[in-house]
Amino acid sequence: MKEQKLTTANYKGTRDFFPEDMKLRNYLFSVMKQVAISYGYEEYDGPMIESLDLYRAKTGEEIVGKQIYNFIDKGGREVAIRPEMTPTVARMVASKLRDLPRPIRWFSIPNLWRYEQPGHGRLREHWQLNVDMFGVNHFRAELEIFALACDILFAFGAPRNSFRVKVSHRLLLDEFFKSGLKLKPEQAQEVSKILDKKNKITQDEYVALVSKTIPDDVTAITKIDQFLAATVENIRSIPGLTEDTIQKINDLFSGLKDLGLADIVDFDPSVVRGFDYYTGFIFEIFDTSPKNKRSLYGGGRYDNLIGLFSNEELSGIGFGLGDVTLQNFLETHGLLPNLSNANTVYIPLLDDTSFAATQDLAKQFRAAGVAVDLSLQNQKMGKQLSYAEKKGYRWIVILGEEEIKNQTVTLKDMVGRSQEELKWNDALQKIRTELS
Repeated sequence: MKEQKLTTANYKGTRDFFPEDMKLRNYLFSVMKQVAISYGYEEYDGPMIESLDLYRAKTGEEIVGKQIYNFIDKGGREVAIRPEMTPTVARMVASKLRDLPRPIRWFSIPNLWRYEQPGHGRLREHWQLNVDMFGVNHFRAELEIFALACDILFAFGAPRNSFRVKVSHRLLLDEFFKSGLKLKPEQAQEVSKILDKKNKITQDEYVALVSKTIPDDVTAITKIDQFLAATVENIRSIPGLTEDTIQKINDLFSGLKDLGLADIVDFDPSVVRGFDYYTGFIFEIFDTSPKNKRSLYGGGRYDNLIGLFSNEELSGIGFGLGDVTLQNFLETHGLLPNLSNANTVYIPLLDDTSFAATQDLAKQFRAAGVAVDLSLQNQKMGKQLSYAEKKGYRWIVILGEEEIKNQTVTLKDMVGRSQEELKWNDALQKIRTELS
């Protein structure tokens, strides 16, 4: 009986990262890291596996009940593969709360897992930039987070009209639900879920869900529509808002104007994120292209997360940007660079006796910061050049018997389709000049 071979297919909802894919992933990570570091944020990381209790306490019911990868370990403990990073960073900050100077500015790009149906911009495994600030109650923290979030897209070359930032505040919902609609807590929770998916369902379905949730108020739809249509200028039209909440919105948008972000930030009461733990401003960034008209990422203020681990209260604000949605955005707007192997030099092997010389040359180039792919087999020149062309190398440095004798090389430019004979050091300097 013939032995059945294992499948080469990867687990559903995950990706294999071949070398060309890793080039892109490393590029995405490096740009995000550079922007975060430029704002004074420090990189951290945590374990892939945490106690399941951490997520029961700090993660939404849908994720814990349906999407989390959890199991019993060999010690009989209930553990889970992390579906998000916020509970971990809250635990880590709480563990060193007295030693950390404030504000605490941290970022990470963790690998996260959720068991859900894969689709456009959504996989079971992904990487996500998490940016968090702790210890600043003032709305200037929001201004910094919004600016940083936008600067990430700008760093990738995104035009200002390629995305919009939509901002709301948790108190808008709370006060409108409690005083404007007179809802009970469980009704408020349900209506927030309806608003969160409003754009994904029909108008008839939306009306039916609201009527079912608020059967005693025939004006509920009118009030909610008025709430959703409110602007900064007519925010007082929202029933139930306090003066303090109105002032918070006005102060933030005044600050955004001073920061030069007013043209890309909208006040949008329909933004509903993390009803369970967001306590202040919430925001989402949307792609404006019709080809990818979706939410890219977002976040908000979560003032009570540290309280699970410590009696001390510490405000927090942050956001998460997934690598899948970021890549989709960059592809949609034609912003992905050409990540070729053009910066690597190829040195073919013409005969076995020249191998020592090619090794010496490669060593000299590498010491000068130039990557070298050195041939280890004596093959026909045509085959070696074909290999270099398939790899995408621009520079071929040929070292034959005559070149070794004269301490020269033949430098072949695969892009310019030219070649010239140069001294070793001159060839190196020319390549370095072209690469700089």
